[in-house]
Amino acid sequence: MNAAAGQTSPLAQLADIHLPPPVANFPWAPGWWVLLGIAVIALLCGVFWYRQHRSKSAFRRAALVELSDIATIESDQLFAQQLNQLLRRVALHSYPKEKIAGLSGDKWMDFLYQNCGEKPIFADASLEALLQAAYQSPTHTLARDGLIAESKTWIRRHRSRHV
Repeated sequence: MNAAAGQTSPLAQLADIHLPPPVANFPWAPGWWVLLGIAVIALLCGVFWYRQHRSKSAFRRAALVELSDIATIESDQLFAQQLNQLLRRVALHSYPKEKIAGLSGDKWMDFLYQNCGEKPIFADASLEALLQAAYQSPTHTLARDGLIAESKTWIRRHRSRHV
């Protein structure tokens, strides 16, 4: 083991460790492309459904804005007329016109009761007072806050298979 005799150590002849090349980000495996395609299709379907839902319920948003304008009317008779007309326009938009156009009085009240889910929204007294105030001079003041809240709920909750 004489280093001076020209012999070199075997450890000096070893080379450094060579690392493999890094894993490439692309191209992905086919499974990732399929997953990406499914995600894009699901996103497009979601956007399409959302836009369709928004356009179908645009009349509800417009009716709620008009309802807030009606709430500022001071005359009970004009308030009742405008609110009744708004409810009728929403119903005409949502249901077949042949079914709605001829309704008045008790039939109109029954329609409003029956077409808002499982339980009626309008109280008997408030809806009857609304209909009387729309066509007669009111004998007492209307419960406006209750009517506005009930009407807002009816506009939001009523459903029809026709729209």
